[in-house]
Amino acid sequence: MSKKEDQIDDKPEDVVEESQEDQQNDSDLNNLTYEELLEKVESLKEDSLRSAAELENFKRRTSNELSNALKYANTELLVSLVPIITSLEKAIENTGDDKKIDKEGILLILDSFEKTLENFKIVPINPSGQEFDPESHEAVSTVNEPGEKDNFIAKTLERGWSLNGRVVKPALVVVNKK
Repeated sequence: MSKKEDQIDDKPEDVVEESQEDQQNDSDLNNLTYEELLEKVESLKEDSLRSAAELENFKRRTSNELSNALKYANTELLVSLVPIITSLEKAIENTGDDKKIDKEGILLILDSFEKTLENFKIVPINPSGQEFDPESHEAVSTVNEPGEKDNFIAKTLERGWSLNGRVVKPALVVVNKK
């Protein structure tokens, strides 16, 4: 026999088995009392409601996971671009006044680059003068400056970056400790 004929032959047997199971269930239901049938109906209603609730929860969970996946899809891009921005910032810091033309060009490129990132909800974290937050700041060292508040950022060494409010790269900071 060919595969096709085997498949055709299998189908009627499956139907016969399902039919026999249905007949068995029908005969079981025929032997139940009215109260037992009501209990069975209630049980099946509860199972149906529970299944519907599980399906709704699954849909909601899947939707949230998909939404987060799309929302944070640019994370890898940001992680790759941040060192370039940091290098541009360091180049500006190390450029003397005699090379003002080069510095202005770098500043224009950096400004354009940052505006483009902001269009994708990628924003810098500039924590100078703020209270230290371990979620968005990474303390590189501490200083004890009189007159400054305790646990506040004294200096920002490198800006941090966030994507849709989630910190992707914490800012490197120096924290004032008394």
